[in-house]
Amino acid sequence: MPSMIEFVDGNTGTVLRRIPFDEVPPANREIYLRDGMPVANPQEADEIIAIARVVRLLVDASGAPSGPELATRALIQEFDAQGVMRRETVQVHAR
Repeated sequence: MPSMIEFVDGNTGTVLRRIPFDEVPPANREIYLRDGMPVANPQEADEIIAIARVVRLLVDASGAPSGPELATRALIQEFDAQGVMRRETVQVHAR
């Protein structure tokens, strides 16, 4: 388990902050799997993956990296300690 979770601006590669693992809510610091498929809570899981790095990448309508003024969505990518992306969430920017 990582001691810190690193939060990164995916557009610049800048580390924005590091937060102690235990200070992040469990659902945001771990991924729960059963037979390799995501489940909602740890009681259902047969495997728990700790998140070590969270990258937020702003992209435009074509999916290309973009500044905030042209971004239509943000990709939130979560990585384990080995650098494997384990989960990606899309946030849509309302305009």
